[in-house]
Amino acid sequence: MTEPRSRALALTVVVLAAVVVGVAALGGRLSDQERGEPEQQTAAVATTRARADVGVGSSGAPAETNPTPPAETTPTTAVVASTLARTPSTTSPEVSQAASGYTFVAKPSAGPRTVAPGGALTKHLADDIATAFGLESADVIAAIASVRLPPEAGGNPEGWMAPGTYPEAATAAELVQAMVDRRIEQLEERGVTRELWQRVLTAASVIEKETYNQNEKPKVARVLTNRLTGGGPLQMDSIILYPVAEDRIFTTSEERASDQPYNSYRRDGLPPTPICSPDEASIDAFLDPPPGDWWFYVTIDLDSGETRYAVTYEEHQANVVLLRAWLEDHPTP
Repeated sequence: MTEPRSRALALTVVVLAAVVVGVAALGGRLSDQERGEPEQQTAAVATTRARADVGVGSSGAPAETNPTPPAETTPTTAVVASTLARTPSTTSPEVSQAASGYTFVAKPSAGPRTVAPGGALTKHLADDIATAFGLESADVIAAIASVRLPPEAGGNPEGWMAPGTYPEAATAAELVQAMVDRRIEQLEERGVTRELWQRVLTAASVIEKETYNQNEKPKVARVLTNRLTGGGPLQMDSIILYPVAEDRIFTTSEERASDQPYNSYRRDGLPPTPICSPDEASIDAFLDPPPGDWWFYVTIDLDSGETRYAVTYEEHQANVVLLRAWLEDHPTP
């Protein structure tokens, strides 16, 4: 497996939508310190302990509030693309196969004139663009602030700059506008009606943040779609952490209890805006997820990224046992 384990360790809590489960899930409620929240422990110790104690996958639901899947699940958007127009990839994805046969496909990587997917505007994307094109970050930030957006964006550029490879641009403003224009083209090529543009980008951004394996995006999209159809809060830590100034992978009990608009534990449905710049694979996954009744998922191997999906909470907890066994066999150095 060539995917660095450190990267897997850094991202898997987001993939698992980490939050500690309660008594019915793991046999006892944990204190804030036992949750592995960063203010109590070092990152390495916190990462291992939090993964050993979480068990909720994409749902994030404590056992006592575990949601019940609806009798039927259907896509949340009326758009199902039968033929998807795609821009040819400019990078060859890293493909690795574990002994179990599980395949890992890495996201496109950054490089000269290439902006990688997933970066949130307020944290990473301006710097990513500046690095890829040899621009000043301040100029890129200014260009983002003045870019011409479609009315559907509501004045917020988050999610509206499509990652990918671009020709050299004379100015940062020209480059940023080209990224927005490409995003609109991507939505139009897929037949997404304008009233669904923002919703599709928002959902795709959540999928982007929930997995680092391109192969998992369709199934993650199905879980997200099932949860949206079922109603209630999504309970995903990747959403809660969007407005947090610093980069980290844990949420605190205070954040999960807060009234901030991105609190996916207290607010129903999708966040009010996209939480990153998703790639086309995330958009396609949301528009046409595979059939399935999955309600949970958990990564059981942090080296290969192998992920298991479950329909019932009991099935999910059996998958969590596999994760905990892997962690016992692979202690953090």
